[in-house]
Amino acid sequence: MAWCTLRGSKWVVLVALAICSGTAVAADVETREFRVLVDGKRAGDAQMTIHRADDGTLSMHCDTEINVKAGPFRVYSYKYRGRETWKDGKLVRLQSTCDDDGKHFDVQAEGKDGKLFVSVNHVVRGVRSDVWLTSYWQEPDKKKYDTVIPLLDADCGRELDGHLRLVATEQWAVENRVENVKHFELTGKVRVDLWYDAAGRLIRQEWMEDGHRTKLELKNIRH
Repeated sequence: MAWCTLRGSKWVVLVALAICSGTAVAADVETREFRVLVDGKRAGDAQMTIHRADDGTLSMHCDTEINVKAGPFRVYSYKYRGRETWKDGKLVRLQSTCDDDGKHFDVQAEGKDGKLFVSVNHVVRGVRSDVWLTSYWQEPDKKKYDTVIPLLDADCGRELDGHLRLVATEQWAVENRVENVKHFELTGKVRVDLWYDAAGRLIRQEWMEDGHRTKLELKNIRH
């Protein structure tokens, strides 16, 4: 996620809720809580709440806050609030605000007539409708394995691309049980490692940011 989302580009992550039909019940709502570590030290937290509507619409709301310190001094801060809506594997809407150490971004994206229109600080442009957001919160479709994927940076609206490769299937402890977890590597304009559990949930993310090893680790899931 950059920080410009925990994604593998500028310090943090992830991302977002939008239109929810209101028909979802408790079983259709899931909250994932993450810790953020920079060079092995706790630097912040992220929370993603996912809603699944009866018609298959997926909405995700992400809150992230990071503060990196050197001794008693703050050297970097990041705040992100994002809302995403997906339908049939495509982004329908994105709304996000980000304060990346004093740099402010207001990003809006909406799909219309087979196109995706993105506004960054009120400047509008068109982008590909099949972008994957750098929130990375759900496992990509198998059709995207070993391909170059168009990416949209959720917190600053930057367009990127990356080659997605399935590295291995590994065994990890998820919710107090051991299960097979898929490890992906995304390279190109971004470089990030991603791990997804058997349900396709992001459980871990690692990348280098300005020479610092940064990690997003799942610590709890609430249903």
